[in-house]
Order: sequence, then structure tokens, then C-alpha cells
Amino acid sequence: MTRTRNAALIKTRIWHGRRGDVARDFRYDATYLAVPVTGFDAGDLPIVVDRASPWQLRRRDFGARDGSSLQAFIMGLLEPAGLSDACNVTLVTTPRTSGYGFNPVSFWLCRDDAGDLHAVLAEVSNTFGERHLYLCHRSDLGVIDSSDRLTGDKLFHVSPFLPRSGRYVFRFDAGPDRFGAWVDWIGADGAVKLGTSMVGPMRPMTPRAVRAAALRHPFQAQRIMALIHWQAAQLFGRGVRYLKKPVQKAVKASDAATLDRGKGS
Repeated sequence: MTRTRNAALIKTRIWHGRRGDVARDFRYDATYLAVPVTGFDAGDLPIVVDRASPWQLRRRDFGARDGSSLQAFIMGLLEPAGLSDACNVTLVTTPRTSGYGFNPVSFWLCRDDAGDLHAVLAEVSNTFGERHLYLCHRSDLGVIDSSDRLTGDKLFHVSPFLPRSGRYVFRFDAGPDRFGAWVDWIGADGAVKLGTSMVGPMRPMTPRAVRAAALRHPFQAQRIMALIHWQAAQLFGRGVRYLKKPVQKAVKASDAATLDRGKGS
């Protein structure tokens, strides 16, 4: 099977649900891309890479963010963690649209030669141009299934309306025809303070399908950023305390390992 045929478009429904004194749900749709990381170096992706186009991907938006090999970058994280067999990596992300790019989170799905999922790298970005990497895997390095809940401390400031404390619980459903990611933020009291999900069906990505998506959504990245700021204004208007941005921690990557089944968020 060619890399082009392995690439997919994902029509996602994204949900954020804030809990606590000011509860608020926030939903929007977005088209994500699922592309084999080796396709960036091979030059056989069905979307423009590192050149101007209505929809494009740019190497400098991911990984080391210096234009270097994305496959080398992800293997540099997997090998020290004992996950070198999970070398078949698919990047789930949004494209730059009309020259602008912003990805709240990109997921790197790391599978072995049998197609089993062993790790997911969550590349989380904030609106200040900063990012943190959460390497999600089972503590026994086994196959991740949809019932596994992978937990790690929140070490990165994302929103001015949420403190940098507590922990995240990640769950993934990465089947052949759909993708789902659920990330809950758990407060110091052990309660879910924010639930998020991104779920949608996958269909093959072709140059024609990319062109059609670009015609339908020429400003998708701009819309996502505008929606984030609109929701921030709504929270501020409802009296949610605005937290001053702290100095980010020196650590830029951390692990999220397994919780016992049934003990998740």
C-alpha cells in the first residue's frame, strides 16, 4: 500500500466541556489530516509540503521545528523510552490554510509493523507560540487499546483560565476507519475540571480531496484561532478569573503512562 493511500482526511467533531462554578460546553468541526511521517522526507504525500498552497503542511510546524526530518525526531523520543519498534508513525494534525497555521494539539500515532498502537505523542501548543510534548504509552509498553487511560502531570500552561496543576488523562481509539482522542484535565481534588474530545470518520486523502477541502474551508486555521479567543471572551465575561501566564517549566517533554482500567477519569 502506498503512502498516499495511507493518508486520510478526518472530519472531526471537537468538544470542550468545562466543569465547576462556570460550566460551559464548546463544540466545533474541523478537518484533520492523517499522514505518514516518512512521507515528508519521501515527498509522496497528497498535500503540498513546504510550498505555498491554499492548504499545506510545513515541516517547521512540527517536531524539532527547524525543518529537519520528522521521522528522526520521533525516533529520538521513542528509542530512549524502549519503543523503537513503534516506528510506523502517522501524524494527525491540521494544515496551514491560506498561509496561516495553528494546531492546538497534534497527535503522532506510533505503531509497530503489525499495525498495533504502542505510543501516541501529543504535541500541545498554546496561543503564545509555545509547546509541550506528552509521550503517552502503557507502563508495560504494550498495545494501547480504547479502554486504556494514560495519565501524566500537567506541566504546560495552555489557557489563562486554567491553572498549571493537576494531571491529564488521555484515551485513544485509532481504528482503520475512524480516529478518536479524549483528554480530560483532572484538578487537585481528583475531579474532572475540563473534558475534551476529538472524534471523526476517516476517508482516503487524495490531491483532489485536499483541493475540495481547501475550497470549502480556505480559512480553517484562522477560524480555529478566532473561536478560541471568542470562547476566552465568553469565559471572561462570565467572571472566570484570568490567570497571569507563568514562566514555562524547563522540561519540554514528559510521559503519560497507564492507569488501571476502570480507574480512569
